[in-house]
Amino acid sequence: MTLGDEFSQISTIFIDTAPVIYYIEAHPQFGPLAKEVVDSFQSERLNAFSSVITLTEVLPKPIEAGDEKLARKFAEFLKRGKNLSLIEISAGIAERAGRLRGQYSNLRTIDAIQISAAIDVGAGAFLTNDKNLKQIKEIKVLVLKDYL
Repeated sequence: MTLGDEFSQISTIFIDTAPVIYYIEAHPQFGPLAKEVVDSFQSERLNAFSSVITLTEVLPKPIEAGDEKLARKFAEFLKRGKNLSLIEISAGIAERAGRLRGQYSNLRTIDAIQISAAIDVGAGAFLTNDKNLKQIKEIKVLVLKDYL
């Protein structure tokens, strides 16, 4: 099954941090897949979500490198991207994240928050490049590596 086939079965997707980085930085291996994702939601075939956690995760490296232009590009894409909604983290999302961590002992807090936010908005799938998240049963997890 292709990524496009997966998208034809859902109407909403939650984008984890890695695909955002791959798209903005035009990653040589994963950039084309990330662009396919962005094209799908910008053409309004999908509704896309991410969370403020993604914004927190994408900014440190450009800031460390003194690349304010890249940092702005990330922030603008996440805060004002076409057909992309940035989700705030609520107490309900935090509680679900804690429960997920209790169910999946090796689940990192940051990943639990992201997945919880995806569940909260009713996303049809969670797009990441972390194969360890495929263990999550509460939402369909799509891993970019699987579609190369």
